[in-house]
Amino acid sequence: MFDIDELLDNLQVEQLDRFLFRGDSLPLPFPKIFGGQVLAQALNAAERTVAEDRHAHSMHAYFLRPGNAERPVIFDVDPIRDGGSFATRRVVAKQDGKAIFNCAISFHRAEEGPEHQVEMPAGIRMPETLERNIERIEQLLQVNRSHPLLFEFPLEAVDIRAEDQADPFDPGQQEPVNGFWFRFIGRLPDEPALHRMLLTYISDKELMLTGLRPHGLNMLTPGIQLASLDHALWFHADFRVDEWLYYHMESPRSAHGRYFGRGSFYSRDGVLVASSAQEGLARLSGR
Repeated sequence: MFDIDELLDNLQVEQLDRFLFRGDSLPLPFPKIFGGQVLAQALNAAERTVAEDRHAHSMHAYFLRPGNAERPVIFDVDPIRDGGSFATRRVVAKQDGKAIFNCAISFHRAEEGPEHQVEMPAGIRMPETLERNIERIEQLLQVNRSHPLLFEFPLEAVDIRAEDQADPFDPGQQEPVNGFWFRFIGRLPDEPALHRMLLTYISDKELMLTGLRPHGLNMLTPGIQLASLDHALWFHADFRVDEWLYYHMESPRSAHGRYFGRGSFYSRDGVLVASSAQEGLARLSGR
């Protein structure tokens, strides 16, 4: 697997030309590239083409084709607009000459304005009272040795702790609400763009799966085919991903094989720092 230094090195893509970048994939137990990786690498490429006083505030992306983790990804950045307060970048990620992903990212020069927010959900347990996800998974695999491996990011990169203790091998039907605390390992540089990149990376974890919970389905369901279709992010305030953040997710609707989810990122003191939304595809063989 990998640690936080390897993850940072991977997400900060290689610049080939002024608006052309190259990224590789880290080893994960997936048959295709993890969507959060492409999202984060695209954001990193785009941010390096705008003025330093412009900061990403929204990102709207579409996953077009499965990515091959064994091959590099080329990120082509189109500098659509540089205005007085805003800048816009379009990024197309390609493999073998075909687009696998595209997104539009908007950047804004910070300014003052009225503020409000929806409060953090009540009753969320603090991370210190929760078991690390990776430790719980190791315990489950000791009891269920015949089952397939469960995916979790390595503890050397990020500490993830979820209150939900549902059995992944027998999930049952649950409310379409989910959430977890996370904190990337070590003290990271005071670079807001780096913290946005890492939050973007983890924003693809669990969001679509929240829409499967009422149906007793998950990634281990035999014959299931899952794919993220699109992904959106909004950054509301500065934050640090090396300090605890809570990712609260809900799925208000699923229909026609598509599952919609939306998420909110809260700091430990309850500040809403970012929001996400995603639609995913879920198919079961024989249906």
